[in-house]
Amino acid sequence: MAGAEMFLKPVLQKPPGYHELHAPPETPNALSSSSTLRRRPPKYMIPPSFYPDKKKKWSRCRVLCCCFCITLAILILLLIITLSVFFLWYSPRLPVVRLASFRLSNFDFSDGKPRDGLTHLTAEATASLDFRNPNGKLRYHYGDADVAVSIGDGDGDYETSLGSTKVKGFVQKPGNRTVVIVPVKVKRQEVDDPTVKRLRAEMKSKKLVVKVTAKTKVGLAVGRRKIVTVEISLSCGGGATLQSLDKQMAKCTITMLKWIKLHS
Repeated sequence: MAGAEMFLKPVLQKPPGYHELHAPPETPNALSSSSTLRRRPPKYMIPPSFYPDKKKKWSRCRVLCCCFCITLAILILLLIITLSVFFLWYSPRLPVVRLASFRLSNFDFSDGKPRDGLTHLTAEATASLDFRNPNGKLRYHYGDADVAVSIGDGDGDYETSLGSTKVKGFVQKPGNRTVVIVPVKVKRQEVDDPTVKRLRAEMKSKKLVVKVTAKTKVGLAVGRRKIVTVEISLSCGGGATLQSLDKQMAKCTITMLKWIKLHS
């Protein structure tokens, strides 16, 4: 009976944190298994002040970039608003330029040296350029222009220069119309025989192709104050002949910035 009572007696469990006084010390393996759960500190600790402050640098760059973008956006917006108001108020329009007339005088060919295949051309020409300002509130300021005159079809290599001249600049008021006279002359210019034959035939039939080119500066002005000045090139004629010029004026092409072509 006594043995059965001892067998049925429950065994008491050790409370948490209980440590026996005469228990053997823990083995190194047990210590290493428990220490793996903890993170070992580095051998040498570097103070935080020695690390570069990347967050501050990045935040400054980001602030500067944002400020620049905002300023640029405001400037673009102001420019768009200014241009919109200007175009709505003034309604700027391109100048209208036409080749009004072309006259040839003293058109003469004289033979050169024998067997050289060349002939000397002597001629005088007068071209009239018609400038019109279609704007009601804006002025045009034209600078001095270098004007060149030629005759003959350039596509067939029969184009012949009649010389060039310089024309003085002028100011064109709103709604004004100005006619510029361009006199040129050539004396004893050498021309090959095939070109001479073609020019003579076209001169008789009044199918002689005429071309006038000019380089100048044009300034747009409000009142007496210039807003902008650009260099332009004028090309008038475009296949116009003496016969067609007797009936109507020939159109001119305006070239700005060497590649923007505008038909006036």
